[in-house]
Amino acid sequence: MKERKFKKRTLKEAPAIVVAAFGTSTGGRVVYDLLDNVLKERFDGIRIIWAYTSEIIREKTGYPGILQALARVEEEGYRRAIIQPLQIFPGTEYQELMADSLSFPGIRVVAGESLLHRWHFVNEVFDAISTDFLPRQQGTNLIVAHGTPLCADTANIVYIALDSYLQQRYDNVFLATVDGIPQRKGSIKRLTTYMEQTGSPKNVRLIPFMYVAGLHVEQDIMGTEDSFKTDLQHCGIVVDCPTISYMETSFIKGLGFYKDVQMCFVRRIERSLDILRYY
Repeated sequence: MKERKFKKRTLKEAPAIVVAAFGTSTGGRVVYDLLDNVLKERFDGIRIIWAYTSEIIREKTGYPGILQALARVEEEGYRRAIIQPLQIFPGTEYQELMADSLSFPGIRVVAGESLLHRWHFVNEVFDAISTDFLPRQQGTNLIVAHGTPLCADTANIVYIALDSYLQQRYDNVFLATVDGIPQRKGSIKRLTTYMEQTGSPKNVRLIPFMYVAGLHVEQDIMGTEDSFKTDLQHCGIVVDCPTISYMETSFIKGLGFYKDVQMCFVRRIERSLDILRYY
């Protein structure tokens, strides 16, 4: 029998990092570039790939989804990978991402946790963003999260608990969602009742609780028609929203602009790297 020479691929010893974002077609996507720069500096020498969970964004841009990104990682000779999602809540979208990632054949995968996966994470995030809250003597704050339309989504538990958390921690901070609970009209009613009872100034600061200040922020929160902003203005309330200047452009301040929030995800990846050393 003729002998054959078998060549083995050169496999990478270090793991790759796959950052999984929902994606956006708006200018708010600069927060992804900011995080990418932070990660490249902190994890110098480690391969970093981005994946996008939105089918619409992938169709528009040609960017890879999570399975495509993992296939690329495997093709490049990696046998271990860290998946770090940028989801805020550990809901259905996060669970689906975990199922796809952890079932990918041929690669050992460790998946990082969402931004609000643990209660001490919640404290860290609100310590960061509370620097933009209006003090009580100046007005009231309404935090607007994405929400979920699914009653059975496990993230609903976190939304309900977060509403209670904010009431206990702050006097003048309320929670609402674009698509789910707490609902917009109910939250605005609670907020206006509070303002009437306390004599609070008729100023409300809308705080987008989303990593990217994308279409939901531009249309549903700060839009000129049928938005949180217009509903509040109809109540005679002056509305503003935190902004930030970056590269000579003004952006509504999504969570991705807060350095402490960026570092939260850095720490998630560091933890996953530690786990992977023993996995």
